[in-house]
Formats: sequence, structure tokens, C-alpha cells
Amino acid sequence: MTLAATPEEIIGPVAEPEGRDDGPLRSVSIAMAVLECFETEPELGATRVSQMLGVAKSTASRMLAALAVGGLLERSGNGRYRLGLKLWEIGQLAVDRLMLRDLALPVLADVRELLRETAQLAVPVGADVLYIDRLEVSGVGTLFHTDLYRRGPGHSSSAGKAMAAFNPPMARAIMERGFVRRTPFTIVDPARYRQVLRQVRTDGYAVSREEHTMGMSSIAAPVLARRGERQVAVAAISVVGGTSRVLGPRKVAVVQTVRRAAATVSAALERTL
Repeated sequence: MTLAATPEEIIGPVAEPEGRDDGPLRSVSIAMAVLECFETEPELGATRVSQMLGVAKSTASRMLAALAVGGLLERSGNGRYRLGLKLWEIGQLAVDRLMLRDLALPVLADVRELLRETAQLAVPVGADVLYIDRLEVSGVGTLFHTDLYRRGPGHSSSAGKAMAAFNPPMARAIMERGFVRRTPFTIVDPARYRQVLRQVRTDGYAVSREEHTMGMSSIAAPVLARRGERQVAVAAISVVGGTSRVLGPRKVAVVQTVRRAAATVSAALERTL
């Protein structure tokens, strides 16, 4: 979420001499500003953070280290940091309080009942997707509700593509992290991936044809929320199942159902904000 004020406007440049302790409130402000730096760049070091915020490099270094100890950041090597999963887990509480899961659950249930396939709700986590709800159908028709968080790579999933196409920070994080080939069908060429995202923006849905797991494919559509003058993907609804079932003769029906479900949740979320 982008705040009205920039990090520099929040804390201003540091005027204290090096080594002077910051007050508790100022330390909290700096910590918040440091975290906000990662909205635009997936990995940062102390030098870059100090430049972005106008604070001493030693101050930025101490704050980055402290946030990493608390799990809000994690070290990525070469003195650089990235957002930690703990921060996203805390952020998920905010998502819950926005009633995203509550709003999506009956819609997911309708999707599962209509298609008799597993329906999922995912949110962006840097270059990954975090599945926060999953309504499953077993091979014998037994229904399951799995709400344990499960994290996966964004580039090889339909949910990741659906969100990245309408979420520039996520797309940038995916491009900068690079692509890992999980199956012979995984897209690993950056130019091809950008082309796919353009197509997703045109079509309003994304497809993953056995890019993550052989024999399994999925279709997803973005859940959009207004951020200033534009709409940004804050989640995605996807249907996953055997390739022949999801992308076979029923593909048009799956696409229509998933797009309608995502639009329903987007509209409901808009009314709560």
C-alpha cells in the first residue's frame, strides 16, 4: 500500500551527529520508512536505503539488521535484504481484517461446486504467491477446506501471472529474481514472460499449462482494488486440476467461471474499503 507521504517526508534527513541514539518514536518512523523502500525495489542494501531516506548509512545498517532479527526482513547475500515472510504473514492479518477471505470463501465454494475442481485464493508475496484459502475436491468427490498458508513461485503459476500482470511491483520482483524451470513447459525467457503478461492484461485471465507440475494446469483471474488512479491486483482466484479437465473442452467454462468469481470478489472488496 502506498502512503500519501514519501519516506523522506515522514522522517526527513537525519540531523543528529553520528552515534547519537534516536528516540523511540523516531526509530519506529525510520523502521516504517525502511520497509516502505521495499515497495519499489525487491532487494536493498544499507547504502541504497540511506540514500533513499536521507539517513546515515550506519543508521540504515542498524535498522536493516534489527528488522532482519525480527523476521520482517531476510538477508539475501552481499549485504542486501528483502522482505521476510513474517512481514507478509502479519500483512495477511490485515488482509483478513479487510474480509478478503470472508468475501472470497462463498465465491470459492460456488466455483468448486460448479466445476468440481479445486478453487484457490492467493495473494502476492514479493515474487511469490501465498495461497491463503483452498477448497479441494478429491478423486472420489470428497470436499476439503484447506486454509493453511502455502507459498509458491509466482512465475510458474496462473495466479502469479494474473497478479503480476496488474501488480507492477510483483512483476518487477519476478523479473529481477529470475526464472527457475520446474517442468519442460515452464516459461523461463523474460521476453516471453513479458509477452504473456501483456496477453493476460488483454484477456483478463492467466493460464499455467503444466508449468509447475506435470499433468496439472490452472486458470486464474485477478482480484482488483483501486490504488489511487489505477486498479492493482491484490489477490487472484484460480482453479487447478488435471490438464485435460481444466484446459480441455471445458476451458471456456472454466475461464468464464474464474473471471466472474474474481470480478465478484473485486466488487465486494471495493464496497468494504
